[in-house]
Amino acid sequence: MKEIILHNKPTLGKEEISAIEEVMKDGWVAEGKKVAEFEEEFCKYIGLPPFYAVALSNGTSALYLALKVLGVKNGDEVIVPTYVCSAVLNAIYMVGAKPILTDVEKRDFNISYQDIIGKVSNKTKSIIVPHTFGVPADITLIKKLSIPIIEDCAVALGSKIGNQHVGVFGNIAIFSFYASKVITTGYGGMLVSKNQEFVEKARDYREFDCRKKYKPRFNFQMSDLQAAIGKVQLKKLPFFLEKRKKIANEYYKILPKNKVWPPYDIENKEPNFYRFLIRSNKIRIIKDSLEKEGIKTIIPIETYELLHRYLNENPAHFPVSENISKTTLSLPIYPSLNSSNIVRIKFILKEDLKKNND
Repeated sequence: MKEIILHNKPTLGKEEISAIEEVMKDGWVAEGKKVAEFEEEFCKYIGLPPFYAVALSNGTSALYLALKVLGVKNGDEVIVPTYVCSAVLNAIYMVGAKPILTDVEKRDFNISYQDIIGKVSNKTKSIIVPHTFGVPADITLIKKLSIPIIEDCAVALGSKIGNQHVGVFGNIAIFSFYASKVITTGYGGMLVSKNQEFVEKARDYREFDCRKKYKPRFNFQMSDLQAAIGKVQLKKLPFFLEKRKKIANEYYKILPKNKVWPPYDIENKEPNFYRFLIRSNKIRIIKDSLEKEGIKTIIPIETYELLHRYLNENPAHFPVSENISKTTLSLPIYPSLNSSNIVRIKFILKEDLKKNND
């Protein structure tokens, strides 16, 4: 029986088990010292002062809090690309704001600057800029609009613009540590900012209990069990990134330049290779063929998942996103793939593309 190669899975080992055992023996499993240590180590990694980060229950809560501390409220508008996870839409609606959708760029799948310009109004309070699948967006250009920016780094941990990590360019940034992300804590997220006031507002919201002065808050806390795993995963991150890059280079060797994403040469940007995509007009056929060989793939964002489809907006206004959703297939690229897995994927993929004249 053929080994099933999953599309994605977390890379965990004995170090994570030991970290959990340490917390269990210590007897404190809720938010505590491990969370504080994780926050400090995370800041050090991305290049921020200590404790300019707030660990949270998940990436969506981090995004909600980012909007909240920026003062986005009922009736305000938030610009966001249509080609993004629906969790972004949920966070916008949770603060009572209105999402204003843009298309994305053909080359890097990131938010379209020209589209942003056409959507800015006197109600615009923030722009959410995802670094799509770990490829950095042109955030320095968007900053010139002088509108508060939330960097959505949910899948972009480790990606860089020049020699700086993503997450330090906008007013606020958020990260996710869900099971399928670059590093994982099971569930979990992080909010970071160079603005200490924003960080303190987010932390104040998180510390919801036993407060002398009441105001509405919510329990978005991360546990020490999660943070202990996160600390170990963060130490492994350089290896994870190097392994992802190595697998990407193996795929680049066998695939035509016009059939792959990320593009070969992204000037002054370093993607983390969270995703590696095939570009084809026959993705359903290729997907089914790989599936028969025990290789799992996904269409990263289906057409029906595009935000403008959910909101019943005219698809003709978002041609690039419509095309991407119909012509991309995501290959396995996680760090625990072994060399035999990669050889097998490459062989079957080459044969499949040849068979389909693609």
